[in-house]
Amino acid sequence: MSKQALDMKMRMAWFALVIPLLLVGSVAAYSSQSQSVSLTMAGGVVSPGVQTYSIQGGQLVSASISGTPVNPGSSFLRYDLSAIVSGTAVTGTASFDLVTQTSHRARMEMSGTFEIEAMADAVFFPLGCSSVSGAVTFPAGCLGEIPAMFIGIGTVTVWNGSSVTTAPLIMGFESAYLNPFGGPIFFNSSQIVVAADYSRASIQWTDVQMGGSVVGTVSGTPVSGSFGMLVNSSEDLRFGQEMDHGLISFFGMSNPALDASGYFFGHSTIPMGSSLACPGFPTGTCYETGLQSYGFFFMNNELGGALVGQYATTWSTPAVLSSSTVSAFLTSPHNHH
Repeated sequence: MSKQALDMKMRMAWFALVIPLLLVGSVAAYSSQSQSVSLTMAGGVVSPGVQTYSIQGGQLVSASISGTPVNPGSSFLRYDLSAIVSGTAVTGTASFDLVTQTSHRARMEMSGTFEIEAMADAVFFPLGCSSVSGAVTFPAGCLGEIPAMFIGIGTVTVWNGSSVTTAPLIMGFESAYLNPFGGPIFFNSSQIVVAADYSRASIQWTDVQMGGSVVGTVSGTPVSGSFGMLVNSSEDLRFGQEMDHGLISFFGMSNPALDASGYFFGHSTIPMGSSLACPGFPTGTCYETGLQSYGFFFMNNELGGALVGQYATTWSTPAVLSSSTVSAFLTSPHNHH
């Protein structure tokens, strides 16, 4: 087991053991006259916030140069990509180095460096906001996007025998978000197509905004209202795991005691075997996946009470819409005389 995988398992184990104990202690600090709360939260991503991507690889799966196939068994590939998506803008860099043999068994090396300047085939948020499918530009009205492809502008240098040539190149790089658990993913230009797995891929999600409706009961009495969340997550695409934390609030609730705000901690897992192939992508390089999230929350209301409980969330495929079941206790402070 790699150190990265071991660290992730240790964090998950710590979370599973410590957070429930903290939760129990918090409930005990309040009166025993608590009310049971059962809720369903239905909504999704309003804005994807700031996304920081880091991808490194990888083992060559297939490639072609000017239509001529490359033999993966006699080739070496190294590539990396770093990008920051903020709202509907992106900055970043990408590079690759491919060493292979020509049909005459001569050594050929191809090296490219790029500035990430655009995105393509993105999902725009809020869902349904005005956008042009597949375009790298968009009208006003969309708060953010999750890209399928990063567009890099740069140069490629080719060493072929004794000749060296350098030329400008525009290349698209697939996001590892579209094929978790190691890929493969692809990058391509008008003359170069490469598919390769990745050894590391992560996304840091910062200030993702979520919202939607809340319905349920408090001690059997129906309640309804709305929720909002500000989510920060660290996602490891290689292992399909994510650690989550942030702020949560209920507002406009029919029972004012549920108008509360606080914080949550949790983890998410990309389920294996439940993905859908993406249309228009090379076979095996793109799958839309869902997500399963679990965790705990602690919220205070303006009446001096608290709402403490746990949640389980099932996400759509792709993971942009969510439905959560909430089991909690609504408590009041001790009365002192």
